Amino acid sequence: MRPPRRPFLRQFAVATVAVGVAVALTLELAAQSVTLTPNQHKALYLFNFAKYTEWPKEAFASDDAPFVLGILKDPTDKDPFGKDIEIINGKTVKGRKLEIRRFLTVEDVQKSDCQLLFIASSETNKLAQILKALEKSNVLTIAEVDGFLQASGMINLLTEKKSAGTQTVAFEVNLLAAQRANLKLDAQLLKLARNVLRT
Repeated sequence: MRPPRRPFLRQFAVATVAVGVAVALTLELAAQSVTLTPNQHKALYLFNFAKYTEWPKEAFASDDAPFVLGILKDPTDKDPFGKDIEIINGKTVKGRKLEIRRFLTVEDVQKSDCQLLFIASSETNKLAQILKALEKSNVLTIAEVDGFLQASGMINLLTEKKSAGTQTVAFEVNLLAAQRANLKLDAQLLKLARNVLRT
């Protein structure tokens, strides 16, 4: 007589949930791994952060408003993504069309309906001012800057060099900062983070 299969099925289901986000984070990359640039890789991470974060309803102007991914940079500095960001332009996030907008000042961000903001390294000297201006908003702030989490930024990208000159992208999270903005990051997403600040 065969033993019941329910325990195995239950364990399989748990394992599937545990790796589900990891698979989703790399799924977009798999088909394009040969031609993917480092900035396209990072752009897809931004897209997946959007997919695995919950925003309050009031973060959107209307039920059919787009999901706005903003890039804040100094007008005299090079765009951190350039055309590579187009790999995610027009995709759908939680039933909303993703729209990419570029901002020159944090005041421009405040006047918009931006949900996710990538802050370019050109803004490092103004980081405290930018994050202070956005602290009462529902904007998920992301950068690739040392000390970003300690400055109350929410997600910091980490570019790590591997053997043979290849690079990989990882990330760290300031969960408390996200919670203060009424944003809910998926628990499985947090498990993939290299570091999570909770206090």
